[in-house]
Amino acid sequence: MAGQPAVALFAKVPRPHGVKTRLARTIGDARAQALHLSFVKDALARVRKLRSPVARYLFLDGSGRERREFCLALGVGRRVRVEPQRGADLGRRLPQAFRALLRRHSCALILGVDSPTLPGRTIRQAFHELRICDAVLGPCPDGGFYLIGLTSMESRLFQGIRWGTRFAFRDMLRNIVDCGLSCAVLEDWPDVDRVEDLEVLERELSRRAALRRRAPSTARLLREWGRKQN
Repeated sequence: MAGQPAVALFAKVPRPHGVKTRLARTIGDARAQALHLSFVKDALARVRKLRSPVARYLFLDGSGRERREFCLALGVGRRVRVEPQRGADLGRRLPQAFRALLRRHSCALILGVDSPTLPGRTIRQAFHELRICDAVLGPCPDGGFYLIGLTSMESRLFQGIRWGTRFAFRDMLRNIVDCGLSCAVLEDWPDVDRVEDLEVLERELSRRAALRRRAPSTARLLREWGRKQN
């Protein structure tokens, strides 16, 4: 395997009724799209701050035109390589991305963007674990996972995962073990999928300056929404 480690963000191009759909039912579609945009901005800022030599990627769904327009809105820049997501669903898109990344890099992490206050140290810890383990997983309290890292790709790793349910982390860990791979598990960190999650995030950002520094775009957006309500 060649090259430096890689970290990749997996995100959707914000379009009507296409992102944060559970939240959109309560906060509205326009706000759901704005929130998703802020999550992606904060995630990009987080991976840009990684100091060790690492290749940075952003995997986006959507058409070529949609990806280009979204990247302009994000101000992605040259340090981040933009790639299309390939496959009909997440269970096909993740292995496609890992195959592409592991052809070029010694190991790869793929992260979602729905955990805006995730500390950079967690990503650094994930890379450290991949020096001694075949895989690494970052679980969410709701049963999903915010991060997965691999040093090699097995074709059956992503089969039978109950995506979007409380069993996703459990299924993924089972597959890793069944493939005979060693796996490190990181600290739990919440993602934001429901109104209750958003309310918790808003309270935490209002109370803790350190979290606002980790997620400045999200904190600014939620502060603006709060002002409009008052």
